[in-house]
Amino acid sequence: MQITAELDNQHLEKLHELEKSLRKNTSELISLAIDEIYQRQVPSPLSDGQKAYQIMQQTGFIGSMAGDGNLSENYKDILDWSDKT
Repeated sequence: MQITAELDNQHLEKLHELEKSLRKNTSELISLAIDEIYQRQVPSPLSDGQKAYQIMQQTGFIGSMAGDGNLSENYKDILDWSDKT
């Protein structure tokens, strides 16, 4: 396929710099740009762990609470144990 495009001087300079630095011709650079944009548009498939995490987030299973970050060390002092006595 043949493509005709008009570029302003700024983009033409960038194209020439990319051709030199990447050692690719214009057709190859256009293909790379299309592949890059396409990858960003099409969502990548999620791994099993990512799916599980997403489900837990959506259902509210994953939560948090305010604290000093030492709950595992001093949970007995922080949590309310009145219903256990």
